[in-house]
Amino acid sequence: MNKRNRLTALLTLVLLAATGCSNTASSVSPAQTDAAAAQASLTPFAIGHLPATGHILFFIAKEEGFFEQEGLDVSLQQFDNNTSELAALESGKLDVAPINATNLVKFIGEGHELTSIGGVMSDGHALVVRPEVVEGVAPEEYSLELLRGKKVVLQAGSTYDVEFRMALKQAGLTPGVDVEVVSADSGTSAYNALKSGDVAGAAVYAPFRLKAINEGNVALMYCDEVEYFEHPICCRSVTLSSNVKADPDKYVAYTRAMIKASEFLENEHTKSAEDAAKYLDLDVELLEEETYFHSINNPDPDEKKTVTFYNAMKELGYLDDSSDIDITLSVNNEIYEKALDGLLSDDPDNSFYKGLKEYHENAKV
Repeated sequence: MNKRNRLTALLTLVLLAATGCSNTASSVSPAQTDAAAAQASLTPFAIGHLPATGHILFFIAKEEGFFEQEGLDVSLQQFDNNTSELAALESGKLDVAPINATNLVKFIGEGHELTSIGGVMSDGHALVVRPEVVEGVAPEEYSLELLRGKKVVLQAGSTYDVEFRMALKQAGLTPGVDVEVVSADSGTSAYNALKSGDVAGAAVYAPFRLKAINEGNVALMYCDEVEYFEHPICCRSVTLSSNVKADPDKYVAYTRAMIKASEFLENEHTKSAEDAAKYLDLDVELLEEETYFHSINNPDPDEKKTVTFYNAMKELGYLDDSSDIDITLSVNNEIYEKALDGLLSDDPDNSFYKGLKEYHENAKV
């Protein structure tokens, strides 16, 4: 008998003994016994997240019971940055963390043995400017050329740092020469710099982008408009490579729940926002607008786009020649394929799952 089954049996015996010793109204009911046994049979699973609307699949899967359906007792833990999530992963405090594409490449290049098993979000970022930057310019004439000679803030180490530096390069603008670029240590500080008027523009993620726009600022460019990427990836579902080898079925279960959450997100807009509001101190209406506007929450590993992002980092000088790695070795398609194929086997006529399957066939290298 394995440890989990022994624990379930012990719990059941304790509850039965308690029932037999008392006939009062406080006795444990059969329903309570069954619920306790069912809870004890779940596998503990810890997931990190940031205070971002882009991590909505976690919130949906937790609140709608998809993790439990897949046999996981999930705890969600909020962090401020990817570095602290990495430390929690490597100390065994987390099973999965949403690591952005920039830091995923950086951490792997530093020797951390990480594996991306799926997607959490893509897009979601905007380069927002103060209204005077576009004063007198028609929206159809907006371009990054309006930033020439001005100061913008980008969060160092973020995916949108890479995205908008690539956009500036493609527009023929050199940071430090044509545009002054200053670094922020978080999305909050980037947003605050824009709000205070210290900079002409800032790259921000949801929910800061809509908050900034609602305050009178203007979205000069969304990251899905940067031609180089064709919808750039952001946070990936990341775990230790050793974890996947030790217990792949646990990660298949996690991925099945994320796929179910993705389908729920597609069909249940307001309820999805309500689920997220339980974890984010934001209005449901704002959450719904942010989630379904220039954002994608696709659970696919997106191997091709991971390679594209790696190449962008190389082209922009984030990585030197000595840090050449085969990033595809750190993208695991098998977990996702087993999860998706299993769901399709259970529900072969599901059009959403079929769409994910078609997408995945084109997302592999």
